[in-house]
Amino acid sequence: MNKWQQLEEQLKGVFGCATIMADGHEVTLQKRLDGEKLVIQVYVDGWIKGQWWSVDEQGQPEHPEGRFWRPMKCRAWPLKQYKELKKIFGQKKADEMTALRTVAVTPCWGSPRPLISHLKKHFPNLELKKQEVTS
Repeated sequence: MNKWQQLEEQLKGVFGCATIMADGHEVTLQKRLDGEKLVIQVYVDGWIKGQWWSVDEQGQPEHPEGRFWRPMKCRAWPLKQYKELKKIFGQKKADEMTALRTVAVTPCWGSPRPLISHLKKHFPNLELKKQEVTS
């Protein structure tokens, strides 16, 4: 079983939890209730800090810890206004205005699959720490 399958296995169930080492950071992935929804929260070196939410002009996290978080994307203008924007500004500008942009990063992931895909893409050399069982 490779490390990605092991990580997915550790995050299964209601109380899934895993710890990884990547780029010199200890990252804890822990399932929690967020209101009525079960999410995976990402703690970097044991913390979730508000300043890590911000991104730069290119949509990249300003703080290295934010690289482990989920990018939140939205459009500056809704697609339903595309026709009107195209008439006023032209197609090129309308395309830019309705393009998806990363506006922030958040420590909550809805399910393990997109989280693991993100980690595979950005941290292919991560190390999965062994789970310690306490009784």
